[in-house]
Amino acid sequence: MKAVAKFLFVSVLVSMFAGCASDSAYIPKIPPHAQAQLLDYFEQPDSKVFIIAIDPTGEYACGYDYGKTTVKEAAKVADKKCEASRKNAGILAKPYIYAINDKVVYEEEIRKDLQGSKEEAQ
Repeated sequence: MKAVAKFLFVSVLVSMFAGCASDSAYIPKIPPHAQAQLLDYFEQPDSKVFIIAIDPTGEYACGYDYGKTTVKEAAKVADKKCEASRKNAGILAKPYIYAINDKVVYEEEIRKDLQGSKEEAQ
């Protein structure tokens, strides 16, 4: 049953991203139950990064880090935390940076990624 669910999930993702001919991108909404982590993140000092992966079901995995010497260092730790969370929760969705310091870049990151995918396909 788990294999069927994964197959259906991957099929939905492929059809959403590869099958779209328009310039509009599917931007997963941040689940309400992720809000507490985001609130904590935004209260932290700079040199911080928040990364999130959201399945179409609304399940998610995330990781964030803060207070490092550089944003790059925080991004490496946040990525490791998000990957561990994805593995633990069985999240298949691709992770995206949600915020760098206090700037939300989530939609921009998804659009850049999808634009790069379209260019590679051509």
